[in-house]
Amino acid sequence: MEGSLGTGPLLAGLAVAAQSIGWPVASSFSGRVYMRFGFRNTAVLGMAVIVLGASRLVAVSGRPNVWLVAGCCLVIGAGLGFASTPAIVAAQSSVGWGERGVVTGSNMLARAMGSSLGVAIFGAVANAIVASSAAATHNPAVIIASARGVFLAVLVCGMLGLCAAAAMPGRVEFVR
Repeated sequence: MEGSLGTGPLLAGLAVAAQSIGWPVASSFSGRVYMRFGFRNTAVLGMAVIVLGASRLVAVSGRPNVWLVAGCCLVIGAGLGFASTPAIVAAQSSVGWGERGVVTGSNMLARAMGSSLGVAIFGAVANAIVASSAAATHNPAVIIASARGVFLAVLVCGMLGLCAAAAMPGRVEFVR
């Protein structure tokens, strides 16, 4: 948003920070949802919301707007809240009490590694688009094209996550 719209870093950061609002709000409701509809259904709901938000980001990326980006980030954050909580609780519930710390730690490690890998891949996508352009890197059209490429990559990851959530077991046997 800074390079394409000329907004300041504070406003651009606040728009993206909307994701950090959607995530905990949805996480607080996801417990009620997964207790009623199951882990898989709640995770599928979350991933579908992520796909919806990422699709909207791709759609608006040609005409960026701070409020639209903030709204899309809020939706993606809500999807993450609905997807992540049932996934970790399902993993914890599938093992005995003596192994829950290991499962939780493994889940957190995998999440951190996935986040790092995702940032690297999305950064590589953005840099490849900028490098392939003959125009200057401060050209708003190049920055918009770069953002669109990243948003498409996020959409693909969301769709893969939706497939993974759909493959989760419908019911988890609670181990005591």
